[in-house]
Amino acid sequence: MIKEEYIKLVNEKLEGNSKGIMLKQIENYYAAKEYVLPKHSYKVGDDVYLKKGTLLHGTYKNIDGLKEILNDGLISSWFIEGRNAKYPSSVGVWNLKQDYLLKDYIDFYSGGTIKFQNMDNSGIYKTEVIPFSELSKIDEKILNSGFHRWYMEQTKEARFMPSLVQDDVQVGIIFNGEFASKLLEGDILNDKINDEDVKPFVNENYYEQFIIDRKNKDDFFTDRESAILFGVSANLIEGILVGREYEKVILGGGADEILEEIKSVLPNVYICNLDGKVIKA
Repeated sequence: MIKEEYIKLVNEKLEGNSKGIMLKQIENYYAAKEYVLPKHSYKVGDDVYLKKGTLLHGTYKNIDGLKEILNDGLISSWFIEGRNAKYPSSVGVWNLKQDYLLKDYIDFYSGGTIKFQNMDNSGIYKTEVIPFSELSKIDEKILNSGFHRWYMEQTKEARFMPSLVQDDVQVGIIFNGEFASKLLEGDILNDKINDEDVKPFVNENYYEQFIIDRKNKDDFFTDRESAILFGVSANLIEGILVGREYEKVILGGGADEILEEIKSVLPNVYICNLDGKVIKA
């Protein structure tokens, strides 16, 4: 679709302030498409360093999903008739709140999210992310917590990004945060967009809980993610993170058709693995 078609859909779907917010976000998207990323300086074997504000997105369709995104960016399901979601108006990305070595970030999100609470249901609780490298010490953490009840699950990132605990997702996309910063004006998980104006952007069955959750974030409904209205342009991709299955061809010394295919469509990006190392520059 072209810009004018997207605008036509917005005029049909929305009204008032909500329409104005989405139209502005489309303008931000097309402005972002004009950016030219600086050439990276990584060499094979280097550790990848991600700056605060870097955005990441995993695609469950892997190489096919990456190709779809390259056609016209990462676009919300409202505009491409994608799968139903809590935020059909928006695309979900992980938004780094601090600088990270990629290997440390992967270790962090490949762990689990735990909630500690007492039996009296007093409402007093705490949440915490346990990195993958510390999961073997979970019994010590639980016993020393001072709480009587514990609930734990994988982090969201571990499910939706290439991770150390599953091989279903093999492609993670790294967007340059400096150039994508303008798009975060349309992050509906940030309550700068008020409750009334954000309502048309959220699945109606989830809206009431959404309004509560986004004001009370913890390690389950996290401040690590953003839901950006409309989309993120593909020219902001600076790197591709691949899982172990896509990396195996290199480790085995064989042909690496998938990685070469990625480089053929994204010649200026670096490709890195779950050790946080560059494997193709």
